[in-house]
Amino acid sequence: MRPPVEIKVPVENVNDVTARLLHWRAENGATVTEGDLIAEMETTKAVFEVHATASGVLQYSWAKNVEVPVGETLCRIFPDGVPATPEPVAAVSPVASSSPVAQTLFSKKARALLATSGLKESDFAGSAFVVERDIRERLGEPVAKRAPAVAVAAPVAERVAAPTEDGELVPLERAKIYENRELLSAARAVLKSTLFQLCPAPGLQEACGRQMPPVDRLALILSATAKLLGKFPTLNAAFRDDAMHRYRQVNIGFAVDMGSGLKVLVLRDAAALSFAEFSSRVDELLLRYSTNSLAVADVTGSTFTVTDLSGDGVFTFDPLINSNQAAILGIGAERADGFMLSCAFDHRINGGRVVAEFLRELSTQIAAHARSLGGGREKSCDRCMQPASLLRQRGHMLLQSAEPAGYVCSICLSGY
Repeated sequence: MRPPVEIKVPVENVNDVTARLLHWRAENGATVTEGDLIAEMETTKAVFEVHATASGVLQYSWAKNVEVPVGETLCRIFPDGVPATPEPVAAVSPVASSSPVAQTLFSKKARALLATSGLKESDFAGSAFVVERDIRERLGEPVAKRAPAVAVAAPVAERVAAPTEDGELVPLERAKIYENRELLSAARAVLKSTLFQLCPAPGLQEACGRQMPPVDRLALILSATAKLLGKFPTLNAAFRDDAMHRYRQVNIGFAVDMGSGLKVLVLRDAAALSFAEFSSRVDELLLRYSTNSLAVADVTGSTFTVTDLSGDGVFTFDPLINSNQAAILGIGAERADGFMLSCAFDHRINGGRVVAEFLRELSTQIAAHARSLGGGREKSCDRCMQPASLLRQRGHMLLQSAEPAGYVCSICLSGY
């Protein structure tokens, strides 16, 4: 009889040590075919599918909603059918109930050390998740001192005090809990300041919609921001041990919440994209968001974030800086004289003068785009969207193109 095929919980996000089992899509004991969808799991960043890697009889013991350690066996597939006395699956929870089962989970390294330590799993009863250092401490081995936790506990008064009015306690979603931890950690780790700049581009949304094909307003602002960050590298950075870590490329993230939870979608190496490529990539990410098909790479690795609340009618707001970043740009709703740009930044890396210059130049570029799209005299490059006036200031020119029809600047022309 051929041995069973084990399906492990994959590493979908380097920051996650567990993944939540959302649904089993095949019954325990069912016969499955290689490639069949058998389960759906969730990390802090995305939901992903687990497919059968062989054909045979499926056997599992994890309950729905349980946090399964990364690298652990999620289930087994028996190519020749389940034997009369199958080998027990280690560290699993019974599936008799769909509710989470209270059980101690062990990391892969912890389980390997446990097997040679003389200790038993029951020695760690009451612990939610055991790692290697926990076992070494129990054995009395010297281990490095634990670093103080970054996540912040609420003041004693907040922890003890409870609401005085009658109500119900509603658990937060897993993604929201992790979002809160990351934002609290980032907020307490920076010296935050915020500057505001009115962008004199009234009617930008309308002008974008009149184009054939229509121009996406957010994509236009994102593209201009990504290219400008090359001139302001200290904003595309992060604070590290009294030093500045400058990122080599601009991975611009934009916050989206359209009913499937708040996520920061990431355009990698955004400064190198033409505006057409940029718009196409934004559309692709939004489609993946709406169909719940985002990959981990689509929501990780951003070096600078933009958040747009204009669709909600918010004129101005003070955005929160994300972890491992030096700044975030906020976009407000349009009014008669334009719309507000806000930039929250880490004062340990940047001063107000640098951020003010960044906002002024970004505002100037966006306003020039608005005039160009509105049919004004000033034209802009159809590839990089830089206006003719700014190109002249930099010693470049704008040329009319026959194929494709429109305008292209000498900077983009040299890159063809």
